[in-house]
Amino acid sequence: MNGKLCLICGDDDFLVDSAARERINQLVPEADRAFGVEVVDGRKDTGDEVRRAVDACIESVRTPGFFGANKVTWLRDVTFLTGGGRVAESAAAKEAVDKLAVWLKEGLLEGQVLIITAVKVLRTSIIFKVCQKQGEVEDFGGGFKSWELEKLTAQRLDGLLKKAGLSMDDEARQEFITRAGFDTRFLVQEIEKLRLYMGEGKRVAVEDVREITSIGREAEAWDLLDAFGERHALNVLKTLKRLSGQKGIGVMLAAMLEKNVRDLLVLREAYDRKWAYGSKGGACGWSTSLAPEAAAILNALPVNPKTMNAWALKKKLPHALNYTLQELRVARFRVLELREKLVSTGLPEMFLLETTLLRIIGNKTKDAVAARPAAGAR
Repeated sequence: MNGKLCLICGDDDFLVDSAARERINQLVPEADRAFGVEVVDGRKDTGDEVRRAVDACIESVRTPGFFGANKVTWLRDVTFLTGGGRVAESAAAKEAVDKLAVWLKEGLLEGQVLIITAVKVLRTSIIFKVCQKQGEVEDFGGGFKSWELEKLTAQRLDGLLKKAGLSMDDEARQEFITRAGFDTRFLVQEIEKLRLYMGEGKRVAVEDVREITSIGREAEAWDLLDAFGERHALNVLKTLKRLSGQKGIGVMLAAMLEKNVRDLLVLREAYDRKWAYGSKGGACGWSTSLAPEAAAILNALPVNPKTMNAWALKKKLPHALNYTLQELRVARFRVLELREKLVSTGLPEMFLLETTLLRIIGNKTKDAVAARPAAGAR
């Protein structure tokens, strides 16, 4: 076995961890794994801990397996390759990372295998570049937008269902993703629950999903967006209470709110210009006779709203009609202001979220609830 270096990274810790275990299973026979795999914990809180982890990693790779057996060193869940931050920027951590990079540049000797996994990694970092040049990188990506995550999850769901021996129709799939969210680990857990409930080889209906599937963090966040769109203050406060206490939840919700308000702005303006039609509970769609300039404006947007699926449009357009165009412009300003306050002030994030959203929701104006009949906008 020749020397082998591999970096596996990406925002989805389940995919990263599974990919590492799959490689280990390929490289080390099951009978040898008890002594043929050495794990070095990369989750470190101080520069000195980073230095000790790097030293332990190098020593492990240099130490051969028992009786010449294959050996893999797994530097797992590394947290000091993100760039910025107190730990990564400390002198001891920088020195340790440089030491690891210099050693890796020399190349691993025959029989030496190192797998590095990290959920957050700076793609311009020296370790990332060295792994690309001296070994290989399996990158599951990061920083995805919500619509990108939804698309990736829908694609990933096929394989997960097939592995569990289940199938779903389109309505059940959409309901499952809406409830479970985008975290692969949570998706796997919920699919396993469905398998145990339904039995293998069964087709899962939307009623089964509603009966069995738990609501994940992202789904709770979608509940917040629904309450915001419906201008339902009590549901906003209830959802925020359920979400409170989760690490990083304030910044995540602010980012989702900003995108949501941006989408509602586009839909409200399209409706006012008679490019789109619809009403709550009725048919929604786009005019079949858009002027060339209107089509050009929509195509110039980062994401053309006409590519929004029918289910999403039917859900979001009524939300847009609950606000006037001016209210949505003010809402976007308030949400951007909220994002700045979350990272620049010491005020509790739930207080900032509650006060900002209540200011935006306020009371519906007559203009906001006025909507043309669906048929008349065609």
